[in-house]
Amino acid sequence: MAELPEKLGLLKKYAKKVYEIKVSRIVAEVEVGDIPRIVEELIKSLGKESLYLTTLVATDLPEQGIIRLDYFLSVLPEKKVVVLRAAVPREDPRAPSLLNILPGVFSAECEVYDLMGVVFEGNPHLRRGFFVPVEVAEKGIHPLKKDVKV
Repeated sequence: MAELPEKLGLLKKYAKKVYEIKVSRIVAEVEVGDIPRIVEELIKSLGKESLYLTTLVATDLPEQGIIRLDYFLSVLPEKKVVVLRAAVPREDPRAPSLLNILPGVFSAECEVYDLMGVVFEGNPHLRRGFFVPVEVAEKGIHPLKKDVKV
């Protein structure tokens, strides 16, 4: 892997593993509980206008008993995308919300909650029927889970 830019060096403090998957995309495998702290430190290091969440992806991995969360953060001055990758247990998927740190995460957290059932603790706006039809939500179905039968 290429050397991390100096301002992204703090990823090594938290990550179990850091690697580059493309020239401009760095993946840091971290604990889900550390994500707010990492984002706050990145903002402090880079500046609030230099970092934004482009997407949040949840991947159901039932064979491993987890849902993987990938937070894609665009780091403008470094022209890099940092992916904070974490896992939550599939049976009780919970992650801290980033809403108070990055307000733009609102729709991403609501989407992942509605489609996969991940509860973002501290986000008071989570509700079912945000993305899925109300009749699906009322049945307690999270349609992107691999074992769901509709």
